[in-house]
Amino acid sequence: MKVYIFGNGNIKYSDFEELYLKSIKRLAEANAEFIVCDFRGVDTLVMEFLKSESQNVNVIHIGEKPRYLPDKYRTKVSQWKIKGGFEDDKSRDHYAINLCTHFIATDFNSNEKRKSGTQQNIELCTSLGKIRVE
Repeated sequence: MKVYIFGNGNIKYSDFEELYLKSIKRLAEANAEFIVCDFRGVDTLVMEFLKSESQNVNVIHIGEKPRYLPDKYRTKVSQWKIKGGFEDDKSRDHYAINLCTHFIATDFNSNEKRKSGTQQNIELCTSLGKIRVE
C-alpha cells in the first residue's frame, strides 16, 4: 500500500489531528509506504509525525532540495527516499498520484469561485481509481 498524504497549507493542528492523524498512525503500524510533498501545513505536519514512526517515506519536491525536511539525527529520516527535480506543483503532484495506490486528503479552501490544488488532486486521485483512506 502506497499512501499519498496531502492537503491545504493553512490547516489548523486540531484539524490535522482529527482528519489525518488517526489514519496515519494506523497505516504506520501496518508498515505502509507514505508519499508526501514538502509544503507547509499538512506536508510538514505529516513529516514531523513520521520522522520517528516510519522509514517508508517518499518526499517529493520541486527543484534541487526540499523546502522542508525534518532533522535526521536520531530519527528515521535518513532512510527516507527524497525525489526532486520537478519544475512545478502540477508535475510533482502528478508524479506522487501516479506512484500511490491510496490517498488521505481534505480540502478546506475551495468554493464556487476557486478550486484549490488540493481539491484538484482529490478529484484526479478519485478519477484514477485511487482508494481514499478515511
